[in-house]
Amino acid sequence: MSDALERLKQRQRPTVPSRNASLESESLDISISETLDISVPESIDKGISKSQSKSLATKQTTIRLESKLLERVTKVCAKENLSREVLFEALFEHYEQDSEAWESIISQAKEKADHRLAIANRKRAKTMMQRFSS
Repeated sequence: MSDALERLKQRQRPTVPSRNASLESESLDISISETLDISVPESIDKGISKSQSKSLATKQTTIRLESKLLERVTKVCAKENLSREVLFEALFEHYEQDSEAWESIISQAKEKADHRLAIANRKRAKTMMQRFSS
C-alpha cells in the first residue's frame, strides 16, 4: 500500500499554461462580433465608467448558500433573466451606497456568521466525543 502511495507522490504532473479569463473582445475569435450593433441604455451607461465598458475583469468563485435561500435567489434570477453573479454585484453596489441599509446588512451577516460558527463547533465537538468515547 505504501509503495503505491510513494508512486503517486513522485508522479510527474503535466503543466497547463495559464489561460486568459478576461472578457475582452480581442480575445474572442467570433467573426460576427464586429457586425453586432449593441446599444446600452443610457441609465445603465451612466453607472459604467469608460474603462469598465472596454474590458471586464472577472474572477470565478464558489459561494455556498443556505439551500432555501438559493432556491429563492434562483427563482428571482430565472424570472428576471439574470445570473446570480450579476444580481449579487448589483445588490452589493447598491447597498454599499446606502449607509443605513448597509449597517443593517452587516449586522445580519454577523449574526448569520456567529450562528454558522456555533453549528460548526457543535458538530466538531460531537464528532470528537464519538471518536474518543469508543
